[in-house]
Amino acid sequence: MSIKKTEKDKGQKTKTLVLLDVHAILHRAYHALPQFTSSKGVPTGALYGVCAMLIKIIEELKPDYIAACYDLPEPTFRHEAYKEYKAGRGKTEDDLISQIIKSRDIFIAFGIPMYDAVGFEADDMLGTIVEQTKNDKDLKVIIASGDMDTLQLVDDEKVLVYTLKKGINDTILYNEKAVKERFGFGPKLLPDYKGLRGDPSDNIIGIKGIGEKTASILISEFGTIESMYKKLKKDEEQFKAVGIKERIIALLKDNEDEALFSKTLATIRLDAPIKFTLPKKEWKDEIDLKKAEELFTELDFRKMIDRLKVVTGFVPPEVVGEEKVEVEKTSDEEMVRASIAMWLINSDLTNPTLDDILNFTKKNTFKEAVPILVEELKKRDLEKVYYDIELPLIPILEDAHKRGIKANVEYFKELR
Repeated sequence: MSIKKTEKDKGQKTKTLVLLDVHAILHRAYHALPQFTSSKGVPTGALYGVCAMLIKIIEELKPDYIAACYDLPEPTFRHEAYKEYKAGRGKTEDDLISQIIKSRDIFIAFGIPMYDAVGFEADDMLGTIVEQTKNDKDLKVIIASGDMDTLQLVDDEKVLVYTLKKGINDTILYNEKAVKERFGFGPKLLPDYKGLRGDPSDNIIGIKGIGEKTASILISEFGTIESMYKKLKKDEEQFKAVGIKERIIALLKDNEDEALFSKTLATIRLDAPIKFTLPKKEWKDEIDLKKAEELFTELDFRKMIDRLKVVTGFVPPEVVGEEKVEVEKTSDEEMVRASIAMWLINSDLTNPTLDDILNFTKKNTFKEAVPILVEELKKRDLEKVYYDIELPLIPILEDAHKRGIKANVEYFKELR
């Protein structure tokens, strides 16, 4: 008698869920990249960083599912508990605020669900999703962030953190072993570490006078802050035995409340008021490629469109840019004329390609795109420049290119 194996018996493939700490990535990109603007003068640097990070994540981590987590502008429970929380940070600049708002269009186009909750931070969304998926043995979670706060959520190989070391290209993937190698203790003790040494970036005070080295020794030797104080009250000699000086012991005794409160502020919540549901379809089945291309075109992320087509699987790497075949069916003269028209319309494109023309006109073929360019020249009152100045120059420049141009070398030496 044979027994039919179920999918579970056969062994299901582990799925990967990537959680995006959007706020942290946006902030990192905004300060790391030049102040990019679109041809319309709209700031796009932070958005470019998010798009680049998203495509890099898809290429390297190959996720099955993606979710985006956001901060909201309203105060959080941490601000209510401690008014000075993050007080050292300046007011968010208007250019960044506009990009934070616009970034949601990226995830809408990609079909990526977004999570946020008033009174909570993006970190709390991440922690809550990790908590709500912890019993799914066939799911691996990777948190993509721009800072190190989320390392406390790392759990062996089940929950990893993919974070930026510097800029937006230098990344590192942390599992539990990597966290221990860096700090000398496991992820779960990171809030205790911050409770002792504080966190200047969030204005978490900790215990003044205790730095990274001392905090690391205390955590490595005595564990949590609660455990450390129990041992301190019982026998402080064991602290001296591991090299803790009397001055530090006095600081610990005088600042127990501060340490515990700072730990609370540094601890990511696992109970934010959201209900995470694993999408029914994988992200690549949810993306609206046309909408994503239109958005990238609007933002002038033209070179990113080819990468997008590859990572989404819509176009194999060897076929990317196959629209360029159209150039072969078009005379060089026609392509040059169209490129000049495109350059007049958008002078940022110093050497427009067919892809640039198709992206701008939102057409699929060169033949369809040309009338759009002609109409756009008319709208912008550029017909005279195009027909009376630029086009007559084409044969002159071609002859100059073929025959060369004489130069008075001695005169140029004098100018130098």
